[in-house]
Amino acid sequence: MEVSWSARTEASDGKTSPEELLAAAHAACYSMALSAGLGRLQKPPTRLEVRATATFDKVGDGWKVTTMQLAVTGTVPGITPAEFETAAQAAGQGCPISGALKGNVAVSVTAKLA
Repeated sequence: MEVSWSARTEASDGKTSPEELLAAAHAACYSMALSAGLGRLQKPPTRLEVRATATFDKVGDGWKVTTMQLAVTGTVPGITPAEFETAAQAAGQGCPISGALKGNVAVSVTAKLA
């Protein structure tokens, strides 16, 4: 995929940025971790829709990914909202991409059932 500096800080113009690719990887990883966790609870999801948003900010003299916001909407038969929230937060801490970002990028998770 084509990447450009302007896709990072101005207008994407049909191009992407490393931060968008990181967000896409995080969304996919998180979705897999949440699906696996729900499976272990014997409440497999029918559908998970995950959005990841990376915030790219100027910090000092350079640029940094400062936050990653994960938002998940799930269709999970037989689960309570509290169980879904617990599973969603655990996946947000446990997926490998979250682990790679830990201590460097603030990761937050919002979850709701469809």
